[in-house]
Amino acid sequence: MQSDLITRPQAVPICNGIVMLAGFGIKVAVDRRHLTVSDGIGRQRREARFAKATSRIKRLVIMAQTGYVTLEALRWLHDAKAAFIQLDHDASILTASIGGLDDARLRRAQALLPNTEHRLVIARELLDAKIKGQLAVLDSFGLDGDGAVREALALLDRADRLDVALIAEAKAAEAYWDAWGAVTMEFARRDRVPDHWRTFGTRRSPLTLRPRNAANPMNAILNYLYSILEAEARIAALTIGLDPGIGVMHADLKARDSLVCDLMEAVRPKVDSLVLDLLERRAFKKNDFFETREGVCRCMPPLIDDLVGTGARWFGEVGPLVEFVAGALMQSTPTLLTEANSSAGRANYRKRWKTA
Repeated sequence: MQSDLITRPQAVPICNGIVMLAGFGIKVAVDRRHLTVSDGIGRQRREARFAKATSRIKRLVIMAQTGYVTLEALRWLHDAKAAFIQLDHDASILTASIGGLDDARLRRAQALLPNTEHRLVIARELLDAKIKGQLAVLDSFGLDGDGAVREALALLDRADRLDVALIAEAKAAEAYWDAWGAVTMEFARRDRVPDHWRTFGTRRSPLTLRPRNAANPMNAILNYLYSILEAEARIAALTIGLDPGIGVMHADLKARDSLVCDLMEAVRPKVDSLVLDLLERRAFKKNDFFETREGVCRCMPPLIDDLVGTGARWFGEVGPLVEFVAGALMQSTPTLLTEANSSAGRANYRKRWKTA
C-alpha cells in the first residue's frame, strides 16, 4: 500500500539551454559541484542534476512562490554565465539577473542621451523596426489594417521630433490590434470553454482596461511571451553594460526598466507572429489555462514550458538592438551579444592567411 503512494520523480528537461521550474517547494542547490533542482506539485515531482562542463545551461527560470535557491547555486549560475529569472504566477518578472560589463562611461552617455540628437535616431530605428514588423505580420496572416499602418510608417519617416514619432507608433498600434479582433482560437472538441476564450477581442483586458491581467487565453499567451522577452532584453542590456532603467522613449518611472521597454518594442511583432502561427497549427486544451476568482486567465504547464523555451530566440532578436543602442552612445562598445567584432576579426585573419 505504501509503495503505491510513492512515485518516481521525472527528470527536469533542458531545452535550448533553458531549465524551467514550476510548482511548489522548489529546490535549487549545489551538491558535489553539480547543480541540483527539484520542482512539481504534490507527489508529482521532477528532479535533475547538471554538471557545469556538459549541461550548457543558459537560463534558470523559476515560476513559483515557495522553495529556496542557495547562495552556492547562485554562484554556480554566475560561474556558468547563466541568467537567473524568477516569474510570478501572472508572468510578471520578479528577478532577471546576470553578470555583465561595468563601464561608467556608457551609463553616463546613456543618462545624457535626452540632450543629444542621438535620442531621435535611436527611437526612430526601434519604432521603424516595430511598425515594419507589424506590417509583415498583417501581410503574412492575411489580416486587415495594413493601409493605416503604412500611413503611420510614412509619418514616422517624416518625424523630426520624438513626440511625432510616438504619435506614429500609437496610430500603427491602434490599426494593428483592431485587425486582431476577429482572430480565433481552437480548443479540443470535448472541452467546454467560455465563449470569450475563443476570440481575441481587444488587447485591453476588460478587468483593468490595460493589457495586464488578460481575460482570455490569446492575450494571456501574448503577456507571457512578452514577459520572457522582457527578461531577455534586461539580460542583454546588463550584459553589454547598459542601465535597464534609463529609457530612450519610455519615461523614467520608479520600478520600471524603461530601456527594456524601449528595446522590446522592435521585437514584439516577432512574438506576435509566433503566437498567430501557434494558433494556426495547434488545438489547445482547457487545462492549458486557468481562470482565477477575479477572472484573470493564466497559462499552465506544460504550455508554460513551451513558451519559456522561446527565450533563446528573443535573446537573439534583441541582441543586435542592444548593441546598436550602445554603439550609438559609444563607438568602442564591444559586441558581446552577436560577437560581430570577433567574427569580423576571424574573417580578416583567414583572409590574411590565404593571401600569405
